Amino acid sequence: MKILIFQPMLKQYRMPLFELMGEMLGQSGHELRVVCGTPPVHERNKGDNVLVSSGYCVVDHSLWLFSGKLHILPSAVRHIVWADFVITEQANKHFHNYLLMLMHWLGCKRFAYWGHGQNRQGDPHSFRERIKKILSTQVDWWFAYTSGVAEYIAGLGYPKAKITILNNSIDTSCFKEDLAAHSGGAVDDLKVRLKIPRSARVGLYCGGLYSDKKLRFLLDAAIAVKEVKSDFILLVVGDGVDRKLVEDYSRQYEFIKYLGPLFGADKALIFRVAEVFLCPGLVGLAILDAFSAGLPLLTTDIPNHSPEIEYLEHGINGMITAPDIKVYSAAVCQCFGDGALLSVLKKGALESSARFSIENMASNFVDGILRYLGSA
Repeated sequence: MKILIFQPMLKQYRMPLFELMGEMLGQSGHELRVVCGTPPVHERNKGDNVLVSSGYCVVDHSLWLFSGKLHILPSAVRHIVWADFVITEQANKHFHNYLLMLMHWLGCKRFAYWGHGQNRQGDPHSFRERIKKILSTQVDWWFAYTSGVAEYIAGLGYPKAKITILNNSIDTSCFKEDLAAHSGGAVDDLKVRLKIPRSARVGLYCGGLYSDKKLRFLLDAAIAVKEVKSDFILLVVGDGVDRKLVEDYSRQYEFIKYLGPLFGADKALIFRVAEVFLCPGLVGLAILDAFSAGLPLLTTDIPNHSPEIEYLEHGINGMITAPDIKVYSAAVCQCFGDGALLSVLKKGALESSARFSIENMASNFVDGILRYLGSA
């Protein structure tokens, strides 16, 4: 069978997944083709897109209209005709999704959705989300990012037996190699350069600097922690529109150290210095970096987390508190003040890293495809 996966653009972090899936499907006698569009300008500026065809992935030119609300992939029809089974991102903006629905209703093409199920950062009562709910059940199979997404789709009336849970992940193998390559001496040297006392208790935020991440909450909570734990240091890594806010706090408070964006071995070394990962705002795939480094993640109970928040188990691999600065800062202090608790959380984080791996995601994806093909 010929399997086609549509992606609006090809992110670098998705390449290992598709390589693994292509190899697994090939061993079962199936052929994989991943067709990706080119990113709109605001996405291209992030510098994390693959713009040239490679391996199982074909990059074709996209048209983005109405400020990105409509995505047209002119080559879509040719690829759809080639395929026996099509998997596409669940999103209203893709014109090829409507072609697939029409062909599905006519009985001449089988296709599946994969994705979040709903836009957790949007208005659930908006017209777009109401349309998405209706269209979400008009497919032959579903590949849900997480078990929570699967429950949501089943709640719309879609058969549970036709839903595969992927446990969305990224390839953290290189990051883990970088972590392992740093000796205790390298950690000590970095602390000297950053003027961090050897005995300091260190929290880390690493990610985009924008409003959904609740950075002012994070920084004010750090001040509250400092009042209780005088040896506390907060490291902030990343870039974005709220960079000036972080810079302003770091100039005013010496214990808040803004390090800018870091990647590869430099990023890994910062994770080695830290003891906990602090992200009171939106949690997404960064949780996997934290777990890979054995860092418990501390966040707050807010409605707009990405599906990966489901990987956090309170008291096992991290903590989730009320969205209140006093409550959140108290939880951070509790971690630093209770060595047994921190050890349990660190152990749980490492174990979760193994469970939510890119290899497991690829296996889940391929198993779901084979289940569908076997039932069709």
